Amino acid sequence: MTTQIKLKIAVLSLLFLIVFTGLGTATVAWCWNSYMNVYRAIDISALSKEPPRSTVFYDGNGDVITELTNSRMEYMPLDQFPKTVQEAVIAVEDARFREHQGIDFNGIARALYHNWKSGETVQGGSTITQQLAKTLLFSPEQTYSRKINEAVASIKIEKEYSKDQILELYLNYIYFGEGSWGLQRAAESYFGKQAMELTLSESALLAAIPKSPTNYSPVKKPEQAKERRNLVLSLMAEQGRITEAERDNARNEEIKLAIRTEPKVAKHPSYVDHVINEAIDKYGLTEQQILSSGYHIYTTMAPAVQNAAEEVYKDASFFPEDAGGLQSGIVLMQPQTGAVLGIVGSRNPKQEFREFNYATQNERQPGSAIKPILVYAPALSEGYGPKDKIFDAETDFGGSYTPMNYMRQLHGWVTLEDALIQSYNIPAVALLKEIGIDNGLAFASKAGLRLQPEDRTLGIALGGMSKGTSPLAMAQAYTMFANQGNMAKAYAITKIVDRKGQLVGSETVPVLEPLLDPSTAFTMTRMLEEVVNDGTGQSAQMDRPVAGKTGTTQLPDIPEFKDENGNQIDGSKDAWFVGYTPELVAAVWLGYEKTNKDHYLSTTGGRYPAALFKEVVSRALQDIPVSDFEQPESYAYVRGGSKRINGEQEVILLAAAAAEKAARDKEQALKQALIAKAEADKAAALAVKSPSNKDKPADTKKDNNGKPTTAPSNADKNKTPTTASTTKKDTDNKNNTKNDKAVPAKDQKTAAASKDSSDKNKAKDTKDKDKAPTVKSSNNTTESKKTTK
Repeated sequence: MTTQIKLKIAVLSLLFLIVFTGLGTATVAWCWNSYMNVYRAIDISALSKEPPRSTVFYDGNGDVITELTNSRMEYMPLDQFPKTVQEAVIAVEDARFREHQGIDFNGIARALYHNWKSGETVQGGSTITQQLAKTLLFSPEQTYSRKINEAVASIKIEKEYSKDQILELYLNYIYFGEGSWGLQRAAESYFGKQAMELTLSESALLAAIPKSPTNYSPVKKPEQAKERRNLVLSLMAEQGRITEAERDNARNEEIKLAIRTEPKVAKHPSYVDHVINEAIDKYGLTEQQILSSGYHIYTTMAPAVQNAAEEVYKDASFFPEDAGGLQSGIVLMQPQTGAVLGIVGSRNPKQEFREFNYATQNERQPGSAIKPILVYAPALSEGYGPKDKIFDAETDFGGSYTPMNYMRQLHGWVTLEDALIQSYNIPAVALLKEIGIDNGLAFASKAGLRLQPEDRTLGIALGGMSKGTSPLAMAQAYTMFANQGNMAKAYAITKIVDRKGQLVGSETVPVLEPLLDPSTAFTMTRMLEEVVNDGTGQSAQMDRPVAGKTGTTQLPDIPEFKDENGNQIDGSKDAWFVGYTPELVAAVWLGYEKTNKDHYLSTTGGRYPAALFKEVVSRALQDIPVSDFEQPESYAYVRGGSKRINGEQEVILLAAAAAEKAARDKEQALKQALIAKAEADKAAALAVKSPSNKDKPADTKKDNNGKPTTAPSNADKNKTPTTASTTKKDTDNKNNTKNDKAVPAKDQKTAAASKDSSDKNKAKDTKDKDKAPTVKSSNNTTESKKTTK
């Protein structure tokens, strides 16, 4: 090999070495920079936050209602945990916990060896620090990026926290199965004792669980849990944490679990649940913050009202037609302020925390209970009076919408007041059409009802909302009637204070929205009092002034609710009563979560909901003196009586009756002409058949004196009866004509029907008059012919 070639080889080798070294250095630099970027980006501040604390709820008197926390653990300092537990957890989860700096490469290798030797996963490679990072800082997803972040976070944690601090956090936050987070809760749950009282065997058993709480649960899988406990004890002995004798004694100890008790349920759960929702909606807090930040939440709950509602709802006798799963909800408010005084959100005997609230979250069609809000109050505001008249007759309001009253009864001219008291449907629709549907919808929206674009149909007068509304919204809307026209916005929280005594947000001040003139509101109250006194709401009567309105929605018009003959079943889907006294406004809903052929109501709002209202309110106010509704100082009663609504329908009916009478008169005249012609033809025929009497001497007879007498001729005999008969028939016909003119047949029929309907109405229980159609959101008009009670 020549010198020149050797030189070239040396130069190339040097260049290769330089390049390789440079690439390696660049790679190392890139990796280091990447690591530092991840290290700086990871936030471990969650570890330094205060541990979760219970939130305290207070009633309107300032007394504690209950204490709640979403903290699944009870935080304890490390010195409150026995050494045996600490050593057991370290032995099975991270034997070199006190030697490594967050990541234990030796531990990873050791875990691989032990797992290979035993043929199963008995040790993990993650350190206690890594498990803490995973629990408090990251989601549980299994990805390489999360694993890298978890490892880097562990190194960062080890630099900022001591080993004892890390172990304390781990023992408080780790999951021990069966709903127990943290060692203290686990000790209470499994053994009914404090963590400091745990034996070595019990400590090893608890240390065995976090690896797989499902597979090593001593409750569900006692044998697997026992085997895992014994493994922990063996590892503790191998690592010199306990003696072999201690190991053997602990392994021979029988596992004795405490009798598990039912989880505690918050007092007044329906009310507290609503308070939590209000804190989320109005204060912008999360549920996590509310239940873990040690807040003090002050509410408007009135114990007497809340207890009365809960007592009634626990009594099954107030729900006699329960076919299984019958639900109900009630909200009670103070009309002057909007303070929510009581809530019962379900009939479940054991209410779960944060379960569905039928008083505040349920949205159902309100039926006729919406009429005062959307129809009658706006009409009174437009200048109509209680004595103005509406013609109650079958009416096509356009688009094939022809609503009908309950039992298809029609009543002719009725007053606005009577139409509301008896919950007639056709007058309500006619009145909404008269004042303008947009006016009615705008007023209802101001009253807090959440309406949809598809609700813009006349069927909304009967409660045909596409999405429905809640008892809370209905109670809030009715406060305007009880509060001289001012609607009081509902609220349950007066203030929230943090654990340092600082106000969270601002203290609540009652919000009143003027919607009606005081005189109009008082007139509305007087009309609604008559609903309870003489109308569909008589079951709500008590020994104090009460006003209110019933509401019922009929079963959907589908095959499921037809009888064997194809007729619609007479049942209801939702039943309501919304009413008030001078002191309280309350809204009651009754129905099934899912209505079907086996679960539907056979009652109306005028029966059980009204009775529930009466029972709850009378108990809540039993110590409150009776008072009357306060009349406004400048009250001016607008009687009305001059206006006529739906009168064009009367004109149509009168025109139809006149046309019918004309046709009947024409037919009668034709019949008379035919009769007269027949009589004339008969007389002519008889005259032709008889011999001529012109030249024939008359038959003579002698009287008693011997003088001759003349008998009448055959012609005279025929003439006399014919004339008499014709005269009598003509007279009858004239009389008939007179009677027809005096009382048209159609009017006679209407009068008879009205009298018959009136008699039936007086005899019929008023509870069945407020039934309203269930309206499908896709096409409200398809339900137009359903009747309402």
